[in-house]
Amino acid sequence: MPKLKPLLLGTVITAISSTNAIADVKINGFASIVGGVDLDEATFRNSPYDEDFSFKPESKFALQVSSSLGEGLSATAQIMARGSTDFKANFEWAYLSYELNDNLTLRSGRLRLPFYKYSDYLDVGFAYPWIRPPKAMYSLLFNTYDGVSLLSNFYAGGIDITTNIIYGNVEETFFKTTTPTEGKLEGFKGINVQFSKDWLSGYAAYMYGDVFIPQAGMVALADALDTNVPSLNLGTEVKIDNDVGSFIGLGITADLDQFLINAEYSEVTVDDSLLLDNSQWYVSLAYRLDSYTPYLTYQHTENEQNTEVASKLSAVPPLATTVQGAFDGQLFEYTATTLGVRYDFHPSAALKFEYNAFSEIVDVTAGWGTPTDKESSSNITISIDLVF
Repeated sequence: MPKLKPLLLGTVITAISSTNAIADVKINGFASIVGGVDLDEATFRNSPYDEDFSFKPESKFALQVSSSLGEGLSATAQIMARGSTDFKANFEWAYLSYELNDNLTLRSGRLRLPFYKYSDYLDVGFAYPWIRPPKAMYSLLFNTYDGVSLLSNFYAGGIDITTNIIYGNVEETFFKTTTPTEGKLEGFKGINVQFSKDWLSGYAAYMYGDVFIPQAGMVALADALDTNVPSLNLGTEVKIDNDVGSFIGLGITADLDQFLINAEYSEVTVDDSLLLDNSQWYVSLAYRLDSYTPYLTYQHTENEQNTEVASKLSAVPPLATTVQGAFDGQLFEYTATTLGVRYDFHPSAALKFEYNAFSEIVDVTAGWGTPTDKESSSNITISIDLVF
């Protein structure tokens, strides 16, 4: 609850609990009980487990409360408790919706950012084949924003098309595993367009905004550059100070009776900053066989080395080495192969088992893997996903 702005939270709760709405309140929920263990001594950052089997890192429980207030107005709130935060309940989202007409809906409040194919039900494990969406692709550490959204639905040329236009702000803690820093994205705006026709569906998304993350190390390096070589004005090319951040995402799904093929690709950039341009993608194949769905997923993520800033410091070799080291310290790359199976043992519940093999790992920040000496890791996870 502390993360949700009091005014927004009060508005939604008041709307849902009003006298006229009580009779029309709907409550549903979902849960994922997930356990896992690493099979290697070293722990990879994209595996939240270690050598001791644990249920805490990825287990979660959620309730969603919604109410129709009449004449096209409704209110929705979702409360989530995660094992990674000792199951402390927080409002994941809370918003008001107003149907302008049969094709347009305006929403306002705390909303889910429509980055990916599975963004709207990112935490609902029952909604997709895997235990979790591929983490190489679903890598952004924030997924909600405070603002507005305009949804449209229409039919053209035999194709169902949905658009989601967004505008708002994000306040989040970044670099949580290294140097936690409060930051924000201001004026974050964009669009997600989805289409579907028969067995084929897909989406394209583009979003951007001003990013401000005053991470101490970046600020100190920027100050050192401005002090030692003020004429080059290189400080602005290191710190994240209202720099433009952008996201481009593409995805396609082929649902061919027994076969389900998913593929997504995205690029994330923050201009003029120490953060490196990043790209990620995955391809997944699942095969439905009665109550069983075995699946295979291949995913990859990497960022691009930046030598441009250091090259401007050729006249100051020690400083050039320091700057290049700071940029190279952000290098992160890995490939993963997932082999799993889903068993729908109940209309509202599924049992899943996965083996994840991580290879070609370069994680300079964690001191594990370099471009010339890459590492590998693996884990196994099991889950029960249910909706109610």
